[in-house]
Amino acid sequence: MNKIDQERRALLKSFLYAFRGVRFCVKSERNMRIHLAAAVLVTAFSLVYKLTALEYGALFLAMGGVIVCEALNTALEAIVNLESPAYHDLARIAKDVAAGAVLIAAITAGIIGICLFLHFPKLTETLLTIVTTPWLLAVFVVLLVGGILFAFQGNRLFRK
Repeated sequence: MNKIDQERRALLKSFLYAFRGVRFCVKSERNMRIHLAAAVLVTAFSLVYKLTALEYGALFLAMGGVIVCEALNTALEAIVNLESPAYHDLARIAKDVAAGAVLIAAITAGIIGICLFLHFPKLTETLLTIVTTPWLLAVFVVLLVGGILFAFQGNRLFRK
């Protein structure tokens, strides 16, 4: 195998490892599934609301920040559990600080969402459009119910 093939194979493996990490987070962390379900629902709402390109940038940065923080929190918890299987105050502090970072990111994302969507005439118009358009209402009901099931029962989707 030549050097280019080895590099391609190494790159492919790095992506596979990354997807395996994402799969682990989604499988094992209820909060990750909650964040993902909320992101899908907010993205669907934003499509009806019709954000600008800049607003979409802020929205996706905020949602991505929360999801990244949750993934880093999961990684840190795994490292702490490996190094300190017994209770230790420093292990608790590390885990609490990482969880706090997720909370700060989520609050920040919520504030960004409020800034983007809390324009009453446009918000009211969007909600009326969803409620009075049968197919849109069905989509949002399916997304909401599906998101709740995914968040709280989603770990059952992953066998192994």
